[in-house]
Amino acid sequence: MACNITRGRLIDCKDGIGGLKAIYLPKKYSSNVLQKATIADTEMTAADWENWTAGTGAATDGFELFKYDLVHNLSSMTVNVNSDNANGTTFFNQTLSITLQKIDHDMTNQLRLIAYSRPQIFVQDSMDKVYLIGVENGCHVTSGTIVTGVAMGDMQGYTIEWGADEKNALIQLPVATDSTATDFPFSGLPAADTDALKITEGS
Repeated sequence: MACNITRGRLIDCKDGIGGLKAIYLPKKYSSNVLQKATIADTEMTAADWENWTAGTGAATDGFELFKYDLVHNLSSMTVNVNSDNANGTTFFNQTLSITLQKIDHDMTNQLRLIAYSRPQIFVQDSMDKVYLIGVENGCHVTSGTIVTGVAMGDMQGYTIEWGADEKNALIQLPVATDSTATDFPFSGLPAADTDALKITEGS
């Protein structure tokens, strides 16, 4: 059966850290990721970016991801397991919550566009592991705020929360080892993928 358990797990070293470093948003949802990417169990070993429906169809034009840097201790990703024995169903609810400091008109406009969209989202954690959420159904904005705070020391900025219901808990990308690479943290993918990738950072 496909649900047979295949391995055990030891207690690991206490060298992990929590938190998120950045998220990466494509310009729109791609409907064919599962058909184009190479995914073994829950690891994406090759992306084939240019042939996603958000791609250009040509590696030389690049597949664009927009990077949002995150302040430590303010953002999180949670995956909730939903399993019903009576109905025989299991699915995974992925939740991404981010906080962006300061209010400006450009980001206010982007928030509107993000709320309209349902892109897949790449999440980089504090250990530089990258996860893809919403791979099949996309990520929907479920709530958000633009807040000025009350006291002078209160945060002013944006909070955004996405939700996605998926068959798999997470899709993980190969771990990149060279943090100096221009395509880090995606440099664990094949060269054809990293050559096709264009990361646009904020200003």
